[in-house]
Amino acid sequence: MKFKNLFLLFLILFLISCNTNRISLETSENYNNSINNPSVPNQKKICKEEALIQKYKGSNTKINDLINTELHISFNYSEKKAIGLANITLKPHFYPTDSLTLDAQEFGIKNISLKTDNSLIPLSYTYKNNKLRIKLNKTYTRNDTFIISISYTANPEKVKSGGSGAIHDNKGLYFIDTDTDNPQIWTQGETQSNSCWFPTIDSPNQKMTQDFYITVKNNFITLSNGKYINSVPNNNRTHTDYWKQSKPQAPYLAMIAAGKFSIIKNFWRNIPVNVYVQKNQINRAKKIFGKTDKMIEYYSRMLNYDFPWDKYSQIVVKNFVSGAMENTGAVVFGSYVLNFKNEQQRITNEAVVAHELSHHWFGDLVTCESWANIPLNESFATYFEYLWIEHEYGRFEADDHLADDYNMYNFERFFKNENLIRFYYKNRDDMFDAASYQKGGLILHMLRNTVGDDAFWKSLNLYLKQNAYKSVEIHNLRLAFEEITGEDMNWFFNEWFLNKGIPKLNINYAYNTETKTASIKIEQNQDLNNAPLYKIKTSVDIYYPDSVINKKITITKQNQTFNFRSEKKPLFINFDPDNAILCKKEENYTIAEYINILEKAPLYNDKIEAFNALKHNKSHKKNIICLKLTEHPYWKFRYKAIAGFAPDIETDTVLKNKFISQLREISKNDKNPKIKSLAEKKLQSLQ
Repeated sequence: MKFKNLFLLFLILFLISCNTNRISLETSENYNNSINNPSVPNQKKICKEEALIQKYKGSNTKINDLINTELHISFNYSEKKAIGLANITLKPHFYPTDSLTLDAQEFGIKNISLKTDNSLIPLSYTYKNNKLRIKLNKTYTRNDTFIISISYTANPEKVKSGGSGAIHDNKGLYFIDTDTDNPQIWTQGETQSNSCWFPTIDSPNQKMTQDFYITVKNNFITLSNGKYINSVPNNNRTHTDYWKQSKPQAPYLAMIAAGKFSIIKNFWRNIPVNVYVQKNQINRAKKIFGKTDKMIEYYSRMLNYDFPWDKYSQIVVKNFVSGAMENTGAVVFGSYVLNFKNEQQRITNEAVVAHELSHHWFGDLVTCESWANIPLNESFATYFEYLWIEHEYGRFEADDHLADDYNMYNFERFFKNENLIRFYYKNRDDMFDAASYQKGGLILHMLRNTVGDDAFWKSLNLYLKQNAYKSVEIHNLRLAFEEITGEDMNWFFNEWFLNKGIPKLNINYAYNTETKTASIKIEQNQDLNNAPLYKIKTSVDIYYPDSVINKKITITKQNQTFNFRSEKKPLFINFDPDNAILCKKEENYTIAEYINILEKAPLYNDKIEAFNALKHNKSHKKNIICLKLTEHPYWKFRYKAIAGFAPDIETDTVLKNKFISQLREISKNDKNPKIKSLAEKKLQSLQ
């Protein structure tokens, strides 16, 4: 029958599409036999598993290792091209080899040779699909090194456009405003775009040193990785600057920039800390970058690992294709970083400076071995924003920043729920998302709380020392924490770094007057197809009028109740009082309990949750607390206290008059313009 024949044809096409050789479909007899074969229902699963094998995105196999790149580069400004000569020193990684494959995107190759002490030996090669395959003059072993010399022209304008939300173009080399009197040249290498301007093995698990010779117009200043060695004038109104990077870094971290820049000079200890900006940007740049030396000192001290590079330069360029890029010792920022209207926006932009600086330990010194492991770079940089804000501006400001990170991730997870470390992404640019950045930072915050501050910092120090100038995967981080804490940390890393989703917790608080027992019942209600069942180490604070008792708890079940002996009913019980657990919570607090939380809970998230829950509450006690919080040192609490004050104007005149007096004082003296403006509006509504 036609239906049966169509079904057979569909089944054949389906099985062929899976590229399997396990089942023969040559005859109808085979098909009829397969009907009774119990393995056939598993064929769909087999196909899926085989597809996963094909889609796996691991680290790149290392056949040859980069050692050093000596690059001589100049530019054709009108045609937006680079003219280069690259002398690349390499060695076989382990197995003997007689060939070399390099990444070179849209190059015009002039010649390729083996460079010896005395001569250049021409080599044969093929160039296809942006891969340069070179036949060496002999077989080399891992004890040998060889130097390949390549003369070429780079054509970045021919590179097929691509990118992601984080890095929205991939030409590698950019010529900006070349038809004006203020042109700029700059590069952007992540993920694998530096091979648009010099030939290399464009992979994060490679490491190389550099000698870059950059020839530009006489009125241009250049910047690159490493130390500035010298500048040599040429006869054609150009000069050649020599920059030497003596410590190894991944190829994607190499950079060059050139243009008319002014330099703001500073030092951290004896290390130059410079900022390159256009002349009219100097004042604003000082407000954003002015604390860089303090940041370096803070991170060096907390990690017990001094800043590991020769210099630290930061440059602001026009039309940058990303927010900022952590090129080793030469960070590039988009000009947006200098735009801010108030102190909160300035702190937010300053946090980007902290983000890129922290990469010089997490990403530049210790580099992810594959893009699947990019959270080892980005989650640390994101969390170190929090750490800097906490150090410099206080816990409330830092927790506010962390809450924004949570909101960004929480929004994304409803349409993109992925493992943090993941090997089956479609495109490597897909890894640059709120999971790798914001969720990863939140997980590190939780890890810090789980093991304690001392163990957290000692573990990071060990991780850096063990893996300096190397490439790593997530297990290197786990092993460092296990060595310090003495605890098997697989449970934590499997739940959070190697899985997706977050716990959804339904939390019910109760008090039994007969048994004098306070209890907290915790249910994990997340969809187990989208998240695991979690083991969670945390604690609860039990609040009384004149004391707080902390109790450690470990959640190991889907539904679990913890009971605590209590002679009287607590004012409230606070789950996760350190605000560290990444989760979605639903709690059964009463209005009275929220009022007590607003008054007594010390941290940002608890107070904000109470403010939101009491938005429409007009009780006398709540208004007394709001009056008190108008003097809180943190601006957002003052703001919410003013907005939330809602007395009965006719009956509560004493409290209203106190508040009016306080508002008058605020409208005159508060340093925050948003709060002064709100106070003035509130005065009008109360008078």
